[in-house]
Amino acid sequence: MAEVHFVDTSVLLELLAVPGKSQQPERIRERLGDLIAEGTQLVLPIAAVIETGNHITQLRDGTSRRSCAERFVALLRLTAAERLPWVLHTVAWDERMLAKLCDGTAMTGPFVDLAGAGVIGTGDLAILAECESYAERTAHVEVKVWTLDERLAAYGG
Repeated sequence: MAEVHFVDTSVLLELLAVPGKSQQPERIRERLGDLIAEGTQLVLPIAAVIETGNHITQLRDGTSRRSCAERFVALLRLTAAERLPWVLHTVAWDERMLAKLCDGTAMTGPFVDLAGAGVIGTGDLAILAECESYAERTAHVEVKVWTLDERLAAYGG
């Protein structure tokens, strides 16, 4: 069965070597190489892009903030040019997506329960919702989240 992995924010932060958010960039780059060699399809979800940009913007050091932002923009431009090993996932920001953010996915349950328990936020839930939507449209594919976040991995890893 073919595998599709949605790339989480935690992985992007490692690949971009964001200070304070990255502890193992070399290991993650090696894992990226392994996934590519295995023929795993990688997908870049919109929530991971937004969260990564937010983390970069919150860096205290202006020099680090700017250099990370430059690396991030280069990554996005290469992604748009289809020159990186992942594809964008086109997801409609519509009533179905909002319903998934409110009601949760089949694996998570409703956002109110997740937030009330302090389990996962809307960024992670949006990634899981994108995965679920992708899986619903695609036959014979195992869809996972490539993440370093243990809480998120419990639902989609």
